[in-house]
Amino acid sequence: MISKKILLALVVAFLNVPLFASSDGFVYVLNSDPYSQSIGASILSLSPSVFGFFTNPASNYKNISKEVQLSYYTVQNNNYGINAGFLLPTEKIGNFSFIVSAADLNEQETGYKNMLMAAVNYVYPILGKYPVVTEKGSVGATLKFYNMSAYNIDGSDKSVMVFSFDVGCIYALDFIDNDLTGALTIKNLGNAFEFDDFSLNQAQMLTASARYNIYDLYKVALVGDMVKNFQITDLGYACGVESKPIYPLSVRVGWRDYRDGVNKGITAGFCLEFDRVNISYSFSDIMNSDNDQHIFSLGMYFGKIPNSGKAYEHYLGYYLNKANYDYKKKNYVSARKQYEDILAVYPNESTAKQYVKLLSEDLYQTDMDFSDKTEKYLARADSALLKNNLIRAKKYYEKALQISPKNKHAIDGLEKTNESIREQEIYANRKKHQKEISEYWMKAMKYYDNGEFVYAKDELNKILEIDPENAGAIQYLEFIQKKVDKVNAVQSHNLFKKGLVEYEKKDYETALSYFNAAYLSNTGRDDIKEYIAKCEEQINIAKQIALAEESQNASKGESKILTNKRLETQMKKIYDSGVEQYTLKDYKNAVKTFTKLKAMSEKNRYYTYSEQIKTYLSKSNKALSTIAYTEGKDLEIQEKLTEAYDKYKEALAYDDANLAAKQAMDAINSVTAQKYYDEGLQAFATGDKEKSIELLKKALEVEPTKLEAQRALERIQNQ
Repeated sequence: MISKKILLALVVAFLNVPLFASSDGFVYVLNSDPYSQSIGASILSLSPSVFGFFTNPASNYKNISKEVQLSYYTVQNNNYGINAGFLLPTEKIGNFSFIVSAADLNEQETGYKNMLMAAVNYVYPILGKYPVVTEKGSVGATLKFYNMSAYNIDGSDKSVMVFSFDVGCIYALDFIDNDLTGALTIKNLGNAFEFDDFSLNQAQMLTASARYNIYDLYKVALVGDMVKNFQITDLGYACGVESKPIYPLSVRVGWRDYRDGVNKGITAGFCLEFDRVNISYSFSDIMNSDNDQHIFSLGMYFGKIPNSGKAYEHYLGYYLNKANYDYKKKNYVSARKQYEDILAVYPNESTAKQYVKLLSEDLYQTDMDFSDKTEKYLARADSALLKNNLIRAKKYYEKALQISPKNKHAIDGLEKTNESIREQEIYANRKKHQKEISEYWMKAMKYYDNGEFVYAKDELNKILEIDPENAGAIQYLEFIQKKVDKVNAVQSHNLFKKGLVEYEKKDYETALSYFNAAYLSNTGRDDIKEYIAKCEEQINIAKQIALAEESQNASKGESKILTNKRLETQMKKIYDSGVEQYTLKDYKNAVKTFTKLKAMSEKNRYYTYSEQIKTYLSKSNKALSTIAYTEGKDLEIQEKLTEAYDKYKEALAYDDANLAAKQAMDAINSVTAQKYYDEGLQAFATGDKEKSIELLKKALEVEPTKLEAQRALERIQNQ
């Protein structure tokens, strides 16, 4: 029978950490995850497998949909194990994973005949919220329970019950380098082992790891781990390299030396990762043995991806990988179709655009299959939408509508898909302009901290032009507005008091200026409005008296040219009217009034209101531009693209610096041009050459730079 020391080492080894062993003994590391094992059992393998949390409790934060994983391992001298795991991701509260395992052990070698295990893991993502939400890493914890059974010397059954607790963290070290990630784990916090007349605490282990991405195109990464087993003096280490040379293959090679007398040597493995299935294998050298460790794993993903941002990245990456693979294999027809499907959902995707320009035209290809029924396409579309697979969902809803244009199911489904696409466009635009957003954010926070709220507001509004739903910018604009409202209330009261002083002096024009300024700062005060009305009444009385006097003077032959006093009075009245219109958000009439005042000012060379005119014209036009843009967005959601386009054009007419309106116009142009292009190809495929030419010309009218439409038109006209 094996000694107690070796029995104890074996039990601890089943907790999935490499520990010590005497020179005449050995330790089996029964890791169920081939991803991590093949790269030296690194805690930064970023394994997509449910079993990844065995190596690092924080590992499963990148898993994006429900997942079932099965694995089988075999080690020398007839030791086998099977594992089953399930992962449940959530959008807001992290990911949960569960595993059950059973092992059939060689009792002559190990002293135990079998093992049962159950484990539960929770991992929570670490998010950076400002200036944009970014995934920085994760923290995780794992609780595992083991029951190992064997026979006592007298033939009776015996068992050892053990529980173990692990914690870990993964964090992006982008403050050092954008391609660098770090990780830390602590393992084997649990109960003591009870053996006859003595007990022993579990061996604890601390592991630190770094991962560096060195080549983005083929996703090549280096990892390195340092392992401190508190029962061993020397530090252990592991290193490895991972690469994805071609879709869907990834390969890993590693080396480990944990200074425990067993875990030293080469590890290697590969994986095939498809959209919903992954298959993997790993090999590990077992020291002083000719019979090494092998792990096989099969994983399946199912259900909807709850996080829309991760769904966007996952499916866009998946379809780009497929299309790129076909392109490299010179299967140009298939590749071109896939790129066009991508651009139909993500019209600004630069990689797909680049490859479309390189591909030759094939006008005889069409997705139409009139023999299939609408129900078939709707079933596929509904299934794809349920999984957040927007490219496929849009494709099949549009196919259903081509056969049955008034099908309500297809119309509603396409509307939901387009709404999700718009959300992804915001997400993509946010990532694309992350650098500019960060720069505006830093400036805004500097102004905010210095109390320069007007400048801070300008920088935050620049962020909202790029990312209208930026939570940080919206939040701080609310903070600023509250502070400004508080300041305005104080200013309004002071201005009102000054107006009262002038009113008592019967200088009604000066008093009106103060009252108007006070009301502009605080539009909720009715008492200010009353005094404005009183001032206007007194001014009108004075005007009537002045007109009567002027009429008398005219009868005496005096000049009818306006006096400076009268000109000043008229312009003041027009100015006050414009301010009131702006305050009441009657921006169109405010523009007319201030434009009239500007012309009058230039004609009479009276420039007292020049700066105010410029300011109010700018603010009114920007407000009108924002209103037109918002109306355009509402129309676009209703699929009224022509009306929406006109509204965006109107927004730019008011304010040519409205970036959001320009981007929206470009997006509609791209969608409309693609629609004409697709219809042109379909018309040609059905033999209607004239209609095809007409539609392709329309596509080029909308988007003159659409290269594929230009080539198609040239080819058809030359036939």
